[in-house]
Amino acid sequence: MPGYLPGPVGFAAFASVKFGGYVLAGAALKKLQPAITATIYKIAAVRTGLGIVIGPLFTIGMLFLSEHFIRDPRSTLPDNLFYPVLIVARFLVWTLVISIFAKHTNLSKGKISLYALGGAAWSCLLDLPGIALAFVSPGKIPFC
Repeated sequence: MPGYLPGPVGFAAFASVKFGGYVLAGAALKKLQPAITATIYKIAAVRTGLGIVIGPLFTIGMLFLSEHFIRDPRSTLPDNLFYPVLIVARFLVWTLVISIFAKHTNLSKGKISLYALGGAAWSCLLDLPGIALAFVSPGKIPFC
């Protein structure tokens, strides 16, 4: 079935939406935890960078698992598992990011988990405008 994937401009649009959203998340984190000394832009850059590296690897890994472990091509299991597993991955990435920037504070593991849960939810919400912009951006790449 032929179609199109977002090209470099679409990728840049998606990453820009994520970075802007993560700047807002960094501002919220610093407001909740003023002892965090990193700038909101540094927090956003680290989170966006991890997403750029981990996101494609995650997607490729999920495709690999669905190709090699789901034998029935009619199965919707890979589709049904993708987003729940993605939410867990985002929670873990946010836990890492917050832990990095809060290491010199006395932030409890419970607070880190709570903030990471909020960050994971925010990342999911940012997918809506990010994906929409990526798919309407010029420079699409056709595939067959």
